[in-house]
Amino acid sequence: MHRIPFTCVEAGIAALVLVPLFVWLRYHRGVSWRRTAGYLLLAIYLAAVDSVVGLPSITYIRFSLNVNLEPFAYMFSDYLASALNVVLFVPLGILLPLFCRTFWPMYRMVLFGFLFSLSIELLQIFTIRATDVNDLITNTLGTFLGWCIARVVLWLMPSITPKWTAGEVRMVCVLTFGVMFFLQPFAAGWIWPLLPF
Repeated sequence: MHRIPFTCVEAGIAALVLVPLFVWLRYHRGVSWRRTAGYLLLAIYLAAVDSVVGLPSITYIRFSLNVNLEPFAYMFSDYLASALNVVLFVPLGILLPLFCRTFWPMYRMVLFGFLFSLSIELLQIFTIRATDVNDLITNTLGTFLGWCIARVVLWLMPSITPKWTAGEVRMVCVLTFGVMFFLQPFAAGWIWPLLPF
């Protein structure tokens, strides 16, 4: 369970860059504080996902072709890891439909979750992490479960009106992963030695 505090610290370090960036965007583009808070919520979630899955960064790129293409191999023997992979993507399925009407149809949300997970698995070829088709299955399932929760919330609270465009979702994703690739490794290198653990 040491991954949870590690992920919180890494996402917190990313927030040190992301918060000023999105506050600057709020003033530069005239975005409301509520929308800026939504941008930050999604961005910090994405930064946490980046930390958990171990994506490459400008300071860490290693080519390692460790690939499992056999569906369901070891998935049920390591059920805890599989369950955590499902849980990791549930917030994605919840947040996007609540923020953006584009993701109301199930097929769009599930396709986005599948493609997002596929991108992660392909990028993991450039780390020492394994690229695994089972992660693709569990992450997509997590996205679907999150979408189901979001649809229930939207049904129970019809006053929620998603106002983001698909372009705003892309912007938050690109900015977050840009920060995680180029800036966060340097900030982490300065901050981790100052921490007492």
